[in-house]
Amino acid sequence: HLGSSLELSSAHHPLRVAFLVLSQMRTIARFVRSSLLAASLVSWSSATDDDICINAGGGGCPSDDSSLLSLPIRRQQQLAATELVGVAADPAPTVQCPGSASLCAGSQCCPGTSVTQQRTFPCPNAKADYDLGAGNQTDLVAALLSAMTREEKHQFLRGTGWVGWENEPSYYIGDAGLHERFGIPSLNMQDNGQGFRTVTEGIISEVTSWPSTLAAASSWSEAGTERWAIALGKEFKIKGANVILGPGLNVHRVALGGRNGEYVSGESPYFGARMAKPYVKGVQSQNVLAVAKHFVLNNQETNRDTVNSVADPRTLWEVYYPPFEAAVEAGAASFMCSYNYVNGQHACGSSDILLKDLKQHMGFEGWVQSDWWALHSFAAMDGVDQEMPGDTTLNAKVWFTDANLDTLRDAKVDNMVGRMLRPMLEYGLFEPGNHVCIPPDCSDELYEANATSPEHQEISKEMAIKAMLLLKNEDNVLPFTDQVKKIALLGAACDAKQDVESQLLIWDKGSYYNIGGSGRVIAWDPVTIYAGLQAACEQKGCELQTYFGTNASEALTRAEGADVAILCGGTTSTEGHDRVSLSVDDEDFMVELARSIKAIPVITLTMTPGAIVMPWINDTDAALNVFIAGKYTGTAFASALFGDSNPSAKSLVTFPVSESDTVLPCEAVFPDICNYTEGLYVGYLALEGKPVTFPFGHGLSYTQFEYVLVGSYDSKPACNDAKACISAKVKNSGKVKGIEVAQLYLTYPDSAGEPTNQLRGFVRTDELEPNNEIGIDFPLTERDLSYYDTETRAWKLVTGTFTVSVGSSSRDIRFRTTFTIP
Repeated sequence: HLGSSLELSSAHHPLRVAFLVLSQMRTIARFVRSSLLAASLVSWSSATDDDICINAGGGGCPSDDSSLLSLPIRRQQQLAATELVGVAADPAPTVQCPGSASLCAGSQCCPGTSVTQQRTFPCPNAKADYDLGAGNQTDLVAALLSAMTREEKHQFLRGTGWVGWENEPSYYIGDAGLHERFGIPSLNMQDNGQGFRTVTEGIISEVTSWPSTLAAASSWSEAGTERWAIALGKEFKIKGANVILGPGLNVHRVALGGRNGEYVSGESPYFGARMAKPYVKGVQSQNVLAVAKHFVLNNQETNRDTVNSVADPRTLWEVYYPPFEAAVEAGAASFMCSYNYVNGQHACGSSDILLKDLKQHMGFEGWVQSDWWALHSFAAMDGVDQEMPGDTTLNAKVWFTDANLDTLRDAKVDNMVGRMLRPMLEYGLFEPGNHVCIPPDCSDELYEANATSPEHQEISKEMAIKAMLLLKNEDNVLPFTDQVKKIALLGAACDAKQDVESQLLIWDKGSYYNIGGSGRVIAWDPVTIYAGLQAACEQKGCELQTYFGTNASEALTRAEGADVAILCGGTTSTEGHDRVSLSVDDEDFMVELARSIKAIPVITLTMTPGAIVMPWINDTDAALNVFIAGKYTGTAFASALFGDSNPSAKSLVTFPVSESDTVLPCEAVFPDICNYTEGLYVGYLALEGKPVTFPFGHGLSYTQFEYVLVGSYDSKPACNDAKACISAKVKNSGKVKGIEVAQLYLTYPDSAGEPTNQLRGFVRTDELEPNNEIGIDFPLTERDLSYYDTETRAWKLVTGTFTVSVGSSSRDIRFRTTFTIP
């Protein structure tokens, strides 16, 4: 085992070898010690009910000054044995009770202490749902905080595991709280919200390469998002991480944004709010804590450390806060503040957004951590609870030093640490079965544990298929019929290889299969478009005529005799840089070739991290796009082209006619401002009435759907407590089965001063057979019908007549109706 660890490490940092040797020696020593002690003390390992305080209420446990000496001799022996070898009547290992010398395990309780007013409380490693009565988790947290030393608390408030810009071997991207007293687990944090970050070559084959967050969200499926989040949580847990540094929730203000592919919201805060909840709940159901990021106005990578994003309160609350509010409501354990300035203050130092807006108005009860090296002051009193990663670089210093933390009152420190302990207990991180390794003894989990599975590979493939956007399909060119025998496959992007070596060396390098930076999950040998189509042709009896260059004349020659021509294009993005343009990498090639091919249908396939311009689109018959989709990209394209699947994705971004139609990154740096002058008119809302290539919410199917308005109601059981409810029927009127995503857009009374046609509802239907229909309901809550009143700092219900537009996209409206709020 040690040999395999050393072999794995030899390709990486030379210090890792030393760390692995030390780690394995520690493991062996612990095993030998435990075995010897267990053999000599096994006779002490049983106990009667009289010896254990189980559900003792207020009087069955010793007081706060109890010790082993105050217990019966037999109990002393039993506790001594369990302290050494972790054996008890309860199968859970024993831990020390905070505030006393007593040990406990599982369903046992701890003696009351002065801070709990002598009330007993659960053992720290009891199951999260173990209930001894109201308030006893609060008592447990109070007892832990009272018993922890100031040094132990500081270990939670400041990260560890980095030296300069280098992550130390066998440490996660972030680590805090590395001690074992009272059974408190460490916080092992790993990037990213779209998969376990592949920081070494060995990890690549041990985790699943998922589609990007934007691709995953393109299915508009809350159930699918939760299923994915559960799978993510399982993989992070197997790899020894109990904190996932995600989800990314920022609304896409800048189409060129380098991290747009990581952000689930697309151009709609409403959509982001709907998806944040199942993501957070799914991840945290697996005893892994979610970190909502990047709070807030982290809408560009250009000058991200120095850009001063300035937005008025109404814009913040209506456009940029809703996905984060939803994360709060879902119980997200942590928030990560961003690098940029917000209204003249560093986000990781702004009491306005962290204390007033997040913790007070939104009611966030978890902890705020800084993005890595994002602190510029000792911001504990401004709402930051944890500095990450906790080391000094040439460009950044540590602010949460012991000296600075010692200036804080005990109550303040307890508040900060308590914000971590509470979700750790609530989501089961203290339970023995959920304990994680403590760095640097994490080499097995981090570098060797296999977290992926055949099931997860199938989920990844299914997600890529469901992310496929059918943008255009003139004369039903797609799917291919049996008459398509020869397919010209043209362009370098059709068979783009994955350069794993260079990506491991250059952290912000992406590919057509994964974005770059901290959100990168590299796939070994991803399925290229060529590989996907080749596999399909072997089954279906077709032939590929390939050209993988960028010379249009040569490609045109290669296409001779084909029944159809497929042109491939792609581009990628990365953290730290915004995209240079909205063009694909070989745009000129695609434009020239599309114009030159006249005799056969032309289909374009594109792989992108967000919106692109498509100057070739009028010269093509069909177009498929997928946002960066991971390992099974080529499989997903082939599935759609041959009709093995029916596309059902809808775009979360607008495909503009020109880059000039979009908001560009600000070049100004603090103290100059990046003024969000567009206010509420972000993304598709800013383009209302203007020509676009493809609108927000667009995505075609191989079948057709009919919509019928059933009625508009003040209340309806299916809509719960909604202020209004719109009911409709959707019918598959085509010839093949398919799934529709029905969308509701709301226009407010003029008095509200709101943009028109805002997304305020969507339903992804079940798969419908031809001629089948389904009833759907769109609940509109009071919040949906309100605007943020800056004078009262509260949401205010709008009165008057609202217009509802329901359809297949923001510009494919099938019916309209109105209702009035008196």
